[in-house]
Amino acid sequence: MKNILKFAALLILFQLNACKDDNESGTNANTRMLTASPWGNAQVTHTTDGDLSDQYTDFAIAFTDNSSDGFDGTFIVSNGSYAFSENTGQWKFNDDFTQIILDSEKVMDIQLDEDHLKLDFTVPTPGGRLAGVSGHFTFDLQPL
Repeated sequence: MKNILKFAALLILFQLNACKDDNESGTNANTRMLTASPWGNAQVTHTTDGDLSDQYTDFAIAFTDNSSDGFDGTFIVSNGSYAFSENTGQWKFNDDFTQIILDSEKVMDIQLDEDHLKLDFTVPTPGGRLAGVSGHFTFDLQPL
């Protein structure tokens, strides 16, 4: 519950910051769709472990439109588990809007429309004895 309240408070702050005139911020249609609401209701698949949706029932990710330092905005992740080691950071689209690149250097292939966001990415194998935290993930998300 504490995580949900923390996420909600941060989301409100991000949304207030993102409430700029589209012409002023250079927002395009893809950015508007991505930042319109947080994304959740995750259907998660992993190439080795199969359906992991039950491990991501409280997952949510929110993107804002506030360009700076070469990035298109900021993001916040709630309950990202193994797939998202980053809780917050900056993001940007690639030139043809088929990928989101995080400031952590994670690159995610995307499919985006108003009712659906699909993130497809690989988490590299970490050093040490951590098992089950790497591999290819696909997140099918809906607006919350």
